[in-house]
Amino acid sequence: MGSKHIVISSLKESFLLIKKNKKVFLLVFILQVLFFLLIVMVNVYHMPQILQSAKDAIDYAEALNINPQTANIDMLQKKNPLGEDPLLISRNYDLIIKNSFYLLFSIFLIFVVINGLIWYFSSNINEKGKNLFSLKNILRYLSRFFIIAIILSVPLYFFAYALVKTSFSSFLSAKPADFVPLLLIAAIAIYFIYISIPILDKIKFKSLAKKLFSIGTKNFIPVIISYLIILILIMASLFLIFYLIELNLFLLLIAVLLSIFVFAWAKIYFSVVVKKLSGL
Repeated sequence: MGSKHIVISSLKESFLLIKKNKKVFLLVFILQVLFFLLIVMVNVYHMPQILQSAKDAIDYAEALNINPQTANIDMLQKKNPLGEDPLLISRNYDLIIKNSFYLLFSIFLIFVVINGLIWYFSSNINEKGKNLFSLKNILRYLSRFFIIAIILSVPLYFFAYALVKTSFSSFLSAKPADFVPLLLIAAIAIYFIYISIPILDKIKFKSLAKKLFSIGTKNFIPVIISYLIILILIMASLFLIFYLIELNLFLLLIAVLLSIFVFAWAKIYFSVVVKKLSGL
């Protein structure tokens, strides 16, 4: 089966599945809304605290006028050269670390539970109601999705760390080229791991790595084309949101719903592609 035929037939089948399973797709759509809503909420709660702590530490550091001469004078006058509250920077640093941890943990939990449910219903949209809503099947899928999410988060964490370090390359011993290998590793990890997600509950977990490697290497072109189609549609929908953000509130709402639809549809479409390529 040619790459073009797989992509086109999968596009047609994805919309046909949505048409035949409107209630399940509505559930996927609602979960997708909930996913983005929760992500926004945890960011709105934690990010201001992180930014405020960073601002307080920076403002305090910039207010200090530390040089050998003034430091000696302050010491003779029994004043602390680091200001009236020398532990302020340390306290704010601890707050930044704590709130960053809570933020990342919350996002990871939302990703595993909500996004895991979205992928479960998307990849099993054609299943009968009894099997589809079986608690045993859902928990089995989520447990595997949790493992996959951990594996995916490792290269992404190191890439993000390298990217931040490179952003401060003028202060740290880091070069822009340092994160290129990690970028490649992260891209490869994303490429293969997302292939595994639609078939997590379709094959034995111990055979998953071999299966996704086979699909990813032997069917590189249709997989990449599918990724590109999804990325282009997502970027187009997001661009539409930013374009309409100050023009028309009603059209903006339509654009937001369209973007959420694209995210929900993309999971169904990619699940169809992977199942065709895997022969399941």
